[in-house]
Amino acid sequence: MFTKNFFKKLFIISIATVILEAIIVYFLYTSINAFYGDMSGKIAVLLTEQARDVITSGKFDITKLSQYNKYPVRRLLKRFSSEESEILHILLVDTSSRIIVSDIADLEGEEYSNPIHLQVANTTDPQIIGRKWEGDYEVVDVLLPLRNNQQIQGYLRTTISVKESEYFTKDRTTVLVLASIIAFGVILLTVFLTSRIYHSNLKAIRKAVENLGGSRHEGSPSGRANDQLRLSFSNIQKPLNKAADIDASFHEAEDQAKALMKVIHEGLVIFDMNMKIISYNDYLIEIFQLKKYLEPEKKIYQIFEQNSKLVEVYRRTKDPLMHNIRRALIIRLLNGNFINVQVNAMSIPGKKSPSGIILYFKNLGLLQELEENLHRSMKYSVISKLASSVGHEIRNPLSSLAIHTEIVDNLVSKSVTDEQQLKKIKKSVRVLHSEVDRLNKMIGQFFNLAKSEEIKLTCENTNNLLDEIADIINQQAREKNISIYKQFSDNLPMITVSKDQIKQVIINLILNSFDAMPEGGDLFLETSRNDGRVVISVKDSGIGIPDDVREHIFDLYYSTKPSGAGIGLAISRKIIEAHEGKIYFKSDPNKGTVFSIELPPS
Repeated sequence: MFTKNFFKKLFIISIATVILEAIIVYFLYTSINAFYGDMSGKIAVLLTEQARDVITSGKFDITKLSQYNKYPVRRLLKRFSSEESEILHILLVDTSSRIIVSDIADLEGEEYSNPIHLQVANTTDPQIIGRKWEGDYEVVDVLLPLRNNQQIQGYLRTTISVKESEYFTKDRTTVLVLASIIAFGVILLTVFLTSRIYHSNLKAIRKAVENLGGSRHEGSPSGRANDQLRLSFSNIQKPLNKAADIDASFHEAEDQAKALMKVIHEGLVIFDMNMKIISYNDYLIEIFQLKKYLEPEKKIYQIFEQNSKLVEVYRRTKDPLMHNIRRALIIRLLNGNFINVQVNAMSIPGKKSPSGIILYFKNLGLLQELEENLHRSMKYSVISKLASSVGHEIRNPLSSLAIHTEIVDNLVSKSVTDEQQLKKIKKSVRVLHSEVDRLNKMIGQFFNLAKSEEIKLTCENTNNLLDEIADIINQQAREKNISIYKQFSDNLPMITVSKDQIKQVIINLILNSFDAMPEGGDLFLETSRNDGRVVISVKDSGIGIPDDVREHIFDLYYSTKPSGAGIGLAISRKIIEAHEGKIYFKSDPNKGTVFSIELPPS
């Protein structure tokens, strides 16, 4: 059965044959036409020269022809253009482009239709000024200068029908058909013979290559026609075997190196001794914040160019006397941010001199953040243990205080008759009730912050969640003369969250915004996307957050409100971090504050 590869080769050979055949026929056709064109032109010129010799025999002067003595010349011209003649039309033109004599009497005295032809014929040789086909015949126009004592006195114009063109057309077709058949046969014969000659050698080479790629490298070309091939393969067989082993070892080592570069939680870049990057790992791209760029390698060069201290570390490491260098540097990135890094540089030893430089980058800012998270976790752990040990000790006195406050309230109402004194006592009792309630709420918040409870997660639509929250706080916003605006992004992904906890965080941010707008203002609830994560923003037009407060805003028990406990934002950050998200803010004095929450999609 014929294979797919066979038909592919047959198709390629057929296309090549057709193209070659077309080229041969084209050049043959062009050559025949050029030959005939030259032949027909020479025939037309020859007839024109014969007519000129007959007309100008004797003492002929075109300038002396007039309407009285040009009749014999006209009759002679008509004889040239008779029906049996190949000359279809003939006329004489003077140097002022006026037709003096013509085989068509009506044309005499008119101006020659194309004076440019007269400018062309400025030599003693005739000029062909036009060719066209009329049926099976080719018509050729010839213009010949007439000279007298080396001076042009006029021109002879002839229109000649070359009758030989009829036979030429038939002969050309026959020749082209025969030539095409012969060329096609020669091409097929050449392809066949070439295929037969090289088929056996190619088969032997294929077999030898297959053996070289196998586990046993014993194959080599055989047969008398392949002696040279067998010798060549036997010479290269051993080096190929050794090269295959080396190549396998190299690829194995390369894969191990790439795996190590991915596992290393440090930015790594390797330069050669001309500071050309050999390799780098993905963590370096993350540290340098280059993920959004299509060609990070060029951007790495740009970071080195704008941070001269990095280049200095590289240059000092190239010194043969220096083994390694460690520096803590502040690097400016392409987006304008600055990061604190620790750079470790060491040279790669070579046979005689270092062959490259390796630079390791540790993100000190990330380490600091990890330390802060550890400190925060330890603080929450202490709070949790403290809450479990003293919680009951605090609630019991409060419960007792609340009971006795009720007793005092009842006794006072029965025993005190002075209304003014009764009002003062009642006011004090209400203050005691209020403070007991506030202490109970603080203890409740304290327990919420400290205890770790199971979270019930559901898949939620962010825009619908904010709509529910807007309905909850809408009435309170009206009372405070605050306008609520929604700016929601379409096609947001769903988020998997604890709905009640996220609502608690957002409502807490909204209530803080209300406190920042005591005279009323505008509140914006917005949703958007950032690097695939869902962003929820609460923006107000309030007084803003002072600079000295910002770095403590999420600290536990830190509050700028007279009656605040400093727990709300600390709980909010704990909830968001438990959802693998982050919360941050941006504030401008007297312009407003924007709190943003980023959550991963479902």
